[in-house]
Amino acid sequence: MQSDKKINIGKVIGLHGIKGWLKILSFTSPPENIFNYQSLIISNENIEEIFHIENSRKQGKKILIKLDGIDDRTSAESLKQSRIHIFRADLPELSENIYYWEDLLGFNVFNQNNIKLGLVDSFIETGSNDVLIVKDEMKKNILIPFLINKTIKEVDLENKLIIVDWEN
Repeated sequence: MQSDKKINIGKVIGLHGIKGWLKILSFTSPPENIFNYQSLIISNENIEEIFHIENSRKQGKKILIKLDGIDDRTSAESLKQSRIHIFRADLPELSENIYYWEDLLGFNVFNQNNIKLGLVDSFIETGSNDVLIVKDEMKKNILIPFLINKTIKEVDLENKLIIVDWEN
């Protein structure tokens, strides 16, 4: 996968106190996994800059981070509503048959009869299992449970291809 590709892992949703702490909406699972990254790319219409996490904590349901160089409420204010990214290369390696959703977007999806169902558009986390959302050529969604060795028969990262046991 591209090492310079950026992955969106959160958003700055507010400020906390007067010393530059930021309230974060984390897209990681669990949310406090955002603390695992020492460097974050913070971007909005005015900036895109790499910051290092100086400190972080979970306070109730809130995720709070303190960035190096952001030492007061005024400098933190400019980061409100910013997106938080990391480089794809900073994600941990996964074991076999486990994938980052981001890596599978845009893959061709074929059933076992070699009929193209469409392209991977997105995923839904349902609790019991993830669901693959495939857009067909008519732009309609096909929802396929993402169950390795059941509905998902093969994921070919090199050829950007997923083979499924699914009839349309």
